[in-house]
Amino acid sequence: MMSAIRTAAANWLGRVVLIVIMGLLIVSFAIWGIGDIFRGGSTRNVATVGSATISADAYRNAFNTELQNVQRRVRRPVTTAEARAFGLDREILNRLIDEAALGTKATKLGLALDDAGISRSILEADIFQTAGRFDRDRYLSLLQQSGLSEQAFIRQQGDFLLRQQLVNGLVGGFRLPATFQEALHQYREEERSLQVVAIPTEKVPDIAPPDEATLKAFHAERRSEFRTAETRAVTVLSISPANFIANLNLSETDLRGFYGMGIATGRYGSAERRRAQRVLFDNEEAAKAAAAKLASGTTFEALLAEKNLKEADVDLGLQTRAQITDAATRDAVFSLAAGGVSAPIRDPFGFVLIRLVSIEPGVAPPFDQVRAQVEADARNDRIQNDPGLKRQVDDLLRKIEDQRIAGKSLAETATATGLQVQVIETIDRQGNAPDGTRINLPGGAETLNAVFASDIGLDNEALHMRDGTHVWFEVSKVDPARDKAFEEVQNELRMRYLADRKSKAMGEFAIALLKRLEGGETLAAVATELGAPVQVFTAIRRSTQDAVLGQNGVERAFAGEIGKPVSAIAPDGVGRLLIVPNGSSLLPYDASADARTNFARQLSQGFADDMFRQYVGAIRKEAGVSINETLLNQALGQTN
Repeated sequence: MMSAIRTAAANWLGRVVLIVIMGLLIVSFAIWGIGDIFRGGSTRNVATVGSATISADAYRNAFNTELQNVQRRVRRPVTTAEARAFGLDREILNRLIDEAALGTKATKLGLALDDAGISRSILEADIFQTAGRFDRDRYLSLLQQSGLSEQAFIRQQGDFLLRQQLVNGLVGGFRLPATFQEALHQYREEERSLQVVAIPTEKVPDIAPPDEATLKAFHAERRSEFRTAETRAVTVLSISPANFIANLNLSETDLRGFYGMGIATGRYGSAERRRAQRVLFDNEEAAKAAAAKLASGTTFEALLAEKNLKEADVDLGLQTRAQITDAATRDAVFSLAAGGVSAPIRDPFGFVLIRLVSIEPGVAPPFDQVRAQVEADARNDRIQNDPGLKRQVDDLLRKIEDQRIAGKSLAETATATGLQVQVIETIDRQGNAPDGTRINLPGGAETLNAVFASDIGLDNEALHMRDGTHVWFEVSKVDPARDKAFEEVQNELRMRYLADRKSKAMGEFAIALLKRLEGGETLAAVATELGAPVQVFTAIRRSTQDAVLGQNGVERAFAGEIGKPVSAIAPDGVGRLLIVPNGSSLLPYDASADARTNFARQLSQGFADDMFRQYVGAIRKEAGVSINETLLNQALGQTN
């Protein structure tokens, strides 16, 4: 380009053209500015809620914080792509939009908090308490873990309390009225006794076979019920540490060592558990002074009373060695005899004394009894964690990727690396072959989803599974879903037509019998005429599952008044039942029983949550929400 400019500037006409172009550029920069070139656009907000905005940085920080929480819960790295596949990105965005909408509404209503109220909420928060007192070191440590400054947290806490005022004003203390609870009790607990007659299907004449014209008309009516599923042909190449299982050598020493670790963690049998108490002191000198008092005869209970502590305040609970994360505390607890008190030690919160209250011995099954399980577990553990296997997998991965970069197909790649591909001629969206059998696809649902999100000829990225499996695939054919031709489904159509007409005939026959019952005939008389027995059912509730009645029969049994006959579809979908409810019973409503089971509170909370969601939806609609999808993807490092 610079060469072209230099060439153009070599003559007077080129210089004039360049002057005009540059002049226009300068004027445009003067009007619109050039800041956006460096800022990446005129806005850095992923969403706008009324007058409130959600910046890309705020969204990214909220997403990363929650992603870290997820990783801690599942105890493994979770990629951004995995989190987005599970909808975490949208969940975070919706939460931020809800918070912005609530904040905007609270401000509009004139709600406010003073600084003292915010400070009090922080000082009284359980998460920042140690031994019943606000622990500033713990407070600052938790803020650091969350990546928040103290000022930012105080601002967030103020916003949260303001939203909480709004929430409490709407649904705080919401309780369902007793009348509703009694009605629900009646719905759940009512029991009915029934007399039931199953109408014999032979009482309705068989349906005459349809001719071709009738079948074609039936096919036209039900065309959507006779469709093929979309299918694909795919070639799959996969490797995992399990490919190298033949190289694993587990000695007797290895197995017994793994068995010992399993005993210690409770994997086999149950691990030893110990209950201990922990008392925190302001500094090391105070802890040493307390230890000296105990050595001179002061009881541990007296020490607690002196510090105004109850035993519940210092109880660490029954824990195994593996459950105690702090090494110093763990060593102290598992080195003491019952009733013993440790020397002052330092844990993450300061200097403490530990007293061992009790020991619950572990139960260890003999090695020979669990040997097979130990060997399987040890092999799986070695597959996942052995560095030698990992190097072999990494070497093979590099070889495969070199072949892919060179443009080789998966079949060629497999030949070059000594592997085998899996060629699947036909697989549907459920992972089934044409005959309905399940296809064993490496990577399972994750691979299946990727296959159906791809297309013919696309160069797909390798899929990396949680168990260390790597999967490559190529889609070679796509057969879209389509309506089946009449000739393909003629036999199925005939059977479906006959069943459909038989069911309709049975329904008409049942209605005729029902009218006779409504006219005063007894169920016993109708049953005698049909040659069918009258079956008696007792204690039937709406939640009852019964093979004779089926779901429709139970529902119909509660559809009308006692003594009023009804008909229902039998569980086979063709037969019919005649049902006469002839009795009902209901225990008196016991509010205390619902209170004991927490049912009333849970139900009230469910209604309150529904009301609140509707309210938030309304204020979101009132404020107006706009989302910058491009910036939303960019905030998480995605290009689309």
